[in-house]
Amino acid sequence: MKKNIFLLYFVQASNYLFPLLTLPYLMRVLGAEHFGVMSMVQAWIQYTIIFVDYGFNFSATLLIAKNKENQNLLNKIYTVTTISKFLLFLIFLLIAVVYSLIFGLDIYVKLFFCGMFAVLGTVFFPIWLFQGLEKMQGIVISTTIAKCFSLVAVFLLVRDSNDIGLAIFSQSLGMFVSGIIAMVYIGKNKMVAFTKCGMSDVLASLKGGFDLFISNITISFYTTLNVIIIGYFAGPVYAGYFSAADKLRVAAQGLLTPVQQALFPRVSSLVSKGSDFKDILSLYGKKFILFGLFVSASIAVIGYPVSLFYFSEEYRVASSILLVMSPLPFIVSVGIVFGQWWLIINDHTAMVRNTYIRISILHILMAIAFIHYAPVYGVTISVLITETIISCLFIRYCYRLAK
Repeated sequence: MKKNIFLLYFVQASNYLFPLLTLPYLMRVLGAEHFGVMSMVQAWIQYTIIFVDYGFNFSATLLIAKNKENQNLLNKIYTVTTISKFLLFLIFLLIAVVYSLIFGLDIYVKLFFCGMFAVLGTVFFPIWLFQGLEKMQGIVISTTIAKCFSLVAVFLLVRDSNDIGLAIFSQSLGMFVSGIIAMVYIGKNKMVAFTKCGMSDVLASLKGGFDLFISNITISFYTTLNVIIIGYFAGPVYAGYFSAADKLRVAAQGLLTPVQQALFPRVSSLVSKGSDFKDILSLYGKKFILFGLFVSASIAVIGYPVSLFYFSEEYRVASSILLVMSPLPFIVSVGIVFGQWWLIINDHTAMVRNTYIRISILHILMAIAFIHYAPVYGVTISVLITETIISCLFIRYCYRLAK
């Protein structure tokens, strides 16, 4: 497991290091307004990725982890999941084309199509397969090579503020290349193979991941949607400020992800063997939450002063936003332990889904209200309140079910 955590940290480092290398360059070359426009478009692209990923990153990972000794079943899970994601991609692509035919190709729609390569890449990049089999080498190889392609493309193609389309295309190129490399790696190592499946299998997989899909969509209401809300109500410049701060926060919070990804199959296996909530909390949960607290403290003590130098003078406000965001990794780590590690694994996905739906609606209302009174910090404060409420509810549910 330690090897898997290390490999996932390497992946996470490449996922955030390469964008962080290009971030100050893009901020300076594009300028605050165009950088904000790019951030808004990338938010819409991320919504498409959420739609295509559905709930498979959890539901398919669980199926793979539980059936890793049955090769025929692994082949079927891989085939059904990949076909399901490709069908979802085609559906969303059709919606985008119809929208452009009805309403025309404005700047946002044109830029959106520039980023569709990233969405296609997610179809062919089965992170759920590598996680379920606990074979992380495939993720390392695919993502590292792909990020290098993306990094080089950004510096070669983006030269001035008019190159927003090239900036989005260059960044989406990484995900597309990683998907292709992953497919080649899987075939070369004969990990799984495509097999026959029916539409009933596809529909069953979509049904199995539906609750998690709804959870992912509703989570995006207080994560991905924030940039769009700010851009719509306050303008792209403020969206650029928020996006710059949030990218650094996400990079720091990303330190939690490799541990979460490596431990999720392990916790799932322990629960299936009879471990109760207190066992999971004692064995992994408390340590993970303490790690989240450490990340939050690091953002406040180290991240804020570093960001003052990292951002240009034009983005000085972004450093203040980052400081306000600093408690989020700790709050999120609590939600992961009590929500993903216990409620989801124990098939209480409907409870998780309903919580996300209710609180995400509350967040949207708070964000719109707060942004009128505090354009710089309103949405950030709303996010802090939202994440805190969700984590507290998950804690309450877990202890109530454990009685």
